[in-house]
Amino acid sequence: MEINNIQICNVCMRTSEENSNAVFIKAMKGGEEIHTCTSCIPHIIHGSGDVVKSNAQVAAEFQK
Repeated sequence: MEINNIQICNVCMRTSEENSNAVFIKAMKGGEEIHTCTSCIPHIIHGSGDVVKSNAQVAAEFQK
């Protein structure tokens, strides 16, 4: 997800602020646009979409 031009991985919660070299990919899950860092893509490809947090979950964690 993206908050204030900061990308947040919907799997590991890594932010673009933490690592300026991280690459984020936009994807869709359940009709919702998500962001995934390239490090987490294998977890989704070889596992399942169950590892992906919803934008509401990410926002709740990010706001803490």
